[in-house]
Amino acid sequence: MKTAILKKSKTQTRSTARVDEQVYKVGIAVVGACSLAIGVWATIALVSGMVASGGPGALVADWFRAVIGS
Repeated sequence: MKTAILKKSKTQTRSTARVDEQVYKVGIAVVGACSLAIGVWATIALVSGMVASGGPGALVADWFRAVIGS
C-alpha cells in the first residue's frame, strides 16, 4: 500500500519599488511643470504684445515692420 505525502510550500513576495522608476516619474513631472511654465509665459507675452500694439492685427503689422526694418 502506498501512502500519499502532502507537501506544504510557502511563497513570499516582496514588493520593492525600483528607484529608477521613481526617478523617471519625478523627471517626467519636472519636465511637464517646466513645459507648463514656458507655455504660460509665452501666452502672457503674446497677450501683452497684443495689448501694447492695439490688437492682433496691429501686432502682426508691427511684427512685419520690425522684421523688414521700416
